[in-house]
Amino acid sequence: MSKKKRVLLTGASGSMGGEAFKELLRRRDQCEIVLLLRPSKQNREAFSKYDGQPGVTVVWGDLCNPDDVLKAVNGIDHVLHPAALIAPEADEKPKQCRMINFGGTANIIAAIKKQPNNGDSVRLVYISSVAAYGDRLPPIHWINVGDPLKPSVGDYYATTKIAAERAVIDSGLKHWAIMRQTYIAIPNATSLVDPILFHQPVNTHIELITNEDAGYGLVQTVEAPDEFYSRVYNMGGGPSCRVVFVDYMARMMKIFGLGNYLKVMPLNWFAIRNFHCGWYEDSHVLNNYLGHWRHSLEDHYRQVEAAVPWYLRVLKPITGITPSLPIRMYMKRMADPLHWIEANDEEKIRAFFGGRQKWEAIPDWKNYVLQPSNPEPPKRPEQTVPDRPTLEYARTLAQSRGGQCLSNSFGDMKTKLQWKCGFGHEFEASSMLIQVGHWCPKCAAPPWNYDELAKVDPLLARFYYNNHSKDEYQKVDYLYCPYEPEVVS
Repeated sequence: MSKKKRVLLTGASGSMGGEAFKELLRRRDQCEIVLLLRPSKQNREAFSKYDGQPGVTVVWGDLCNPDDVLKAVNGIDHVLHPAALIAPEADEKPKQCRMINFGGTANIIAAIKKQPNNGDSVRLVYISSVAAYGDRLPPIHWINVGDPLKPSVGDYYATTKIAAERAVIDSGLKHWAIMRQTYIAIPNATSLVDPILFHQPVNTHIELITNEDAGYGLVQTVEAPDEFYSRVYNMGGGPSCRVVFVDYMARMMKIFGLGNYLKVMPLNWFAIRNFHCGWYEDSHVLNNYLGHWRHSLEDHYRQVEAAVPWYLRVLKPITGITPSLPIRMYMKRMADPLHWIEANDEEKIRAFFGGRQKWEAIPDWKNYVLQPSNPEPPKRPEQTVPDRPTLEYARTLAQSRGGQCLSNSFGDMKTKLQWKCGFGHEFEASSMLIQVGHWCPKCAAPPWNYDELAKVDPLLARFYYNNHSKDEYQKVDYLYCPYEPEVVS
């Protein structure tokens, strides 16, 4: 009988981590499960019953505490790490966000390196986010792993995920993989009703994934071959899970019995840029390894329908025949863009609209034309990766970003080389890191300074100027809450 694999899971109280825990429980004949959980009242109520069960150990501790992390990692074969502080709370607590999302990941890396042979036998899977790509509205709504990372202005959460990616990729660990997770669609969709809803342009393209498929896919990495590692992947639900936000919103309003969105929420309540999400043109690569494409968009709608709260079920017949004014008033209170306009919050107005005049020019729904989506990914001019990359390939990567590779020898894709960005900053990074969208850490947000960066970075410019003009200028330290420089340096 083969030895059971010891699997550490973080974030078991979250949507992806919770489903991963359920999947691991179904595989207790193959795995010994270790959870690292904060000893909060809610976590203890939910997970204490599992602690001490055959094949399950709960380490009550904190990702931000290196000793707690080391205790959890000791003797582990696989580390599955989806734990994170997410938006909108992340934007309101930047210091805590950095400590958890970046600091917690750094603690895991350090703990793995303290295992025998520098942790060479331990396999780490880190969950990143589609938010790293930032604004990807049509016609650039198709995303692949090599695209430049440009978190939307003010998206502090995304900056911490990018920093953690950088730490993982250039950690020196032998076995790591990163999955840039898309929007995780949960059955209890009413819990997602939040002002951030209106930060999304109505033409945002989304390739969602159900929380069950996300958790299943994460656990499937335990069975992945060695060739799976040392790579970055986009994790989505595939072609059957692609939708445009305005259509998604219309279907949700119908399911909840909240009326016609055209009558409830005017178009100018929604931002016109500066969010994230898109359709992954390469999400099939990960599915080929994990086989996690099990649910479709229609499956998700059925799950939401089954989870509609009782009070909405009672009110649904009434809201179907009564005026939508109460619903409109409720939604209006949540519509952040209206509050920005009323308060003349210039930075947010500029970031999400390009200026007050752009907001004033937004048409009504009757005169709005949604451009049809390109059903097939466009042909890209990107440089193909040679079978055996050389120093010349590294120099090509640098040139695509308006910079230089300063090294005179190559090694391999994991070898750290010297680089210079278009602003003259010199830094050290592997070619692997640059190949998957990262660039100069000194230019990375925060602060957000894309109008200057795009002038010296051709690859960034190709995506940034999709909905920004070359005569714009905005440099932003934060949009929601001040950050402390010593925390994010």
